[in-house]
Amino acid sequence: MTRMVRISFCLSIGTCLLLPSALLAQRSFPSPSIQLHDVKFKAPEPLRTVAGKIVVINGRTVGLPLTPTQINSLAFSQDSKLLAAGKEYGRLIVWDVASQQVVQVIDTGFKSVGRVAISPDNQFIAAGASTGPSIKVWHISDGQLASTLENTHANVLQLIYTHDPSLLIVFSGSTDGFDTVSGKLVKSFPDERDPVLSSDGSALITMKGATIIVRNTRDWTVTRTLPRLSDYERPAFWDETRGVFLFEDQTDDHVFIAARTSDGQMVSDEKLANLPKSLLTFYDFGAIDPHTGLAFGHSAGQLWALDLKTGKTCLSPQLLSDSAALSPDGTLLAGAIEPETPTDNQKEAGVNLWKTEDLAKACHMQ
Repeated sequence: MTRMVRISFCLSIGTCLLLPSALLAQRSFPSPSIQLHDVKFKAPEPLRTVAGKIVVINGRTVGLPLTPTQINSLAFSQDSKLLAAGKEYGRLIVWDVASQQVVQVIDTGFKSVGRVAISPDNQFIAAGASTGPSIKVWHISDGQLASTLENTHANVLQLIYTHDPSLLIVFSGSTDGFDTVSGKLVKSFPDERDPVLSSDGSALITMKGATIIVRNTRDWTVTRTLPRLSDYERPAFWDETRGVFLFEDQTDDHVFIAARTSDGQMVSDEKLANLPKSLLTFYDFGAIDPHTGLAFGHSAGQLWALDLKTGKTCLSPQLLSDSAALSPDGTLLAGAIEPETPTDNQKEAGVNLWKTEDLAKACHMQ
């Protein structure tokens, strides 16, 4: 696999990341197009701290101690009209993107929300606890609990709605499908990991040993299999139309790798400037805009944009958060923001959104 020469970059706490030389001259993101503001919330208990996990980047404390401002995950609805955030202290926030208004606030009862997903009909929101198997589904219209899923596996690592509003794909030790009306398990792929839905929703890929399995989401039949690049990559995004994959390298390199299929093989894209992923990341993000062809992701609390054709890069300001999402229509890039000093004050917290077309122009990437 061909990789760029990378240059070591050290954080103020002494931790080093490896940056590609292309990042040294990258441009900066413009001001966000939209800002979504959080809802004021006072923690029902003293702010929790986690000993030994307070991390400082360039003199700034990132992410911990955990506060009510912290957003752990973001998820757009499939029509890109709604954006949901799963937060510390168990709160869900749902915004209407066009009006920039909060449409629902749900207190889940979890200590912390890890993963969120909005049903394709925009009627339901599913959330999984950050630790443990708990998954619940609520009506977005009134915030009332609709069902609790009978998940018995470990921590919830992924939630995916396909075209069916009553079927939720869960990765929690195995890849399973749950009926969100009854809460019961209806499909199970016990030896398969790391599910990713194709950008058009027509296929689901999973990892099983050295094999990538591709399934049609209509009847769940296996349509093909592909060999993995190596034993160390995890899929982050798949654009089936373009035939482009984004993988996270889970070795010490901590980079995203673009790949394509050729003659039934998975081949890394040598044009991609490898970018590091943060050592602090809990929920990794990488995606490609189908219209501009730009790849997006985050590293050490900052969002990045990358032109796969030219290798040009662009970097956001420090958001002090690793939660991000690209809208399914590719028009909006969302990144959670945190106050610079950990606090329960909501004034500086929320989500910044950039129009990807404007971002590409401002970064001179088109």
